[in-house]
Amino acid sequence: MAKPLIISLEYNHDCFCSDVPERYQGTSIRYIAELGLTNKSISHLFDIRGDQVNKFLDAIRTHKITNKLDVIRKTKDFVEIVAVSREDVSTRHAMNSSGCAFISNPIYDSGIEKAHMFAPSFEAFKVFLDSLKNSYNVKVTSKRYLGDDEGFDSESLMRSGYLELFTAASRLTSKQAEALRLASDMGYYEMPKQARLSKIAEKMGTSEAAAGELLRKAEKKLLPTLSRIVQLRS
Repeated sequence: MAKPLIISLEYNHDCFCSDVPERYQGTSIRYIAELGLTNKSISHLFDIRGDQVNKFLDAIRTHKITNKLDVIRKTKDFVEIVAVSREDVSTRHAMNSSGCAFISNPIYDSGIEKAHMFAPSFEAFKVFLDSLKNSYNVKVTSKRYLGDDEGFDSESLMRSGYLELFTAASRLTSKQAEALRLASDMGYYEMPKQARLSKIAEKMGTSEAAAGELLRKAEKKLLPTLSRIVQLRS
């Protein structure tokens, strides 16, 4: 009997979500929802945050897969958009043919999209991959088969924020993860502090300034996701 599984993926393809963030690294794009399919074009809702929002918007508007772009809300460093693009460059057809489904919204990092997927079987997942082989570069970073008595509730899992946080954590470098783990284990975040930054640096064999920078970069990658989870659960 075929066993369902949870798969973590990294992929890139000919899409503004993959290549535009590479050009404007102080600005990020976040996928929110698919809005529908019309005449071989697919609509998605995104938000964009950062210090180069206008240039980022212009790059999406002129991208070769973009058919139309509508701005919903905009401030100096934030914009919410509906982007209409060619359906053949999306994963929709692959999901429809395979029965697989994303259980987390993609996170974009250095030209790579990261997400988690539910597949009813490994054979179904191979159908998904085969459907994308001409336009996507896909790497499986982990997979786990579900046990016979293991229930799966994708809605609860997504509401919990676990998958989004897990994906954000995967963006940490090994040194950033080590600094964060040591800071937590040694009581750096306790009130009052149980460890000074110099002690963390000593454990890592680096300077205090370098250890501080590693922690700041780790916190910068994780805190926006933590903030959204708190907002969702409040």
